[in-house]
Amino acid sequence: MSKWSCRWAKTHANGLVTAGSTEPVLTVLEVRGFEIRDMFLIGINPDCGSIVVEEEARAWEIKAALEPAYRVTVRQGFDGDWSVKFDRRELDGSVPDWFVREITLRDGTVVMRDGRWVGEAGA
Repeated sequence: MSKWSCRWAKTHANGLVTAGSTEPVLTVLEVRGFEIRDMFLIGINPDCGSIVVEEEARAWEIKAALEPAYRVTVRQGFDGDWSVKFDRRELDGSVPDWFVREITLRDGTVVMRDGRWVGEAGA
């Protein structure tokens, strides 16, 4: 059993624990030859999430496997584990906000469309 096992996450073979939407990033990792083992993958939605691993070297291997399709940041947590945060990039290389996609003010001014901030020229 993995140290990340909990009742709201699914524990798989090889120490893999997953929660949320994980298929897109697992597919990218597998296609790029990354060994899927001993990690906790949290998919916030199909476009972003985090992966927690115990070893720094594995965190950097994940980063190498996901870039340039994803923007990836690697950090060490308070407990000594390593966190790899990922956000899927658009074809133009930008990373939109995957949570808030549209914002329109009460006066009808659109300030965000399709996850991107809109300036005065685009309103």
